[in-house]
Amino acid sequence: MPGPIDVALDTRGSIDLAAERARLTKDRAAAEKEAAQARAKLDNPAFVGKAPEPVVAKIRDRLAVAEADLTRINAALEALPS
Repeated sequence: MPGPIDVALDTRGSIDLAAERARLTKDRAAAEKEAAQARAKLDNPAFVGKAPEPVVAKIRDRLAVAEADLTRINAALEALPS
């Protein structure tokens, strides 16, 4: 059985860079807002102390997803040609 095959497509002419940059910027703002809201709750000792553990775990998961999204979005923005 042959090994893996890499395929590269030249999409430079088919992607609207301005629209893609705007979309990613909007997505980044949403992820930053989500991360900030989750951090605010987790940094509040009263919330963490009173909330049931499943609720706190859900907020931690939301923060982790938002941070992963920010990493992915920032990498995609940096990869876009100027």
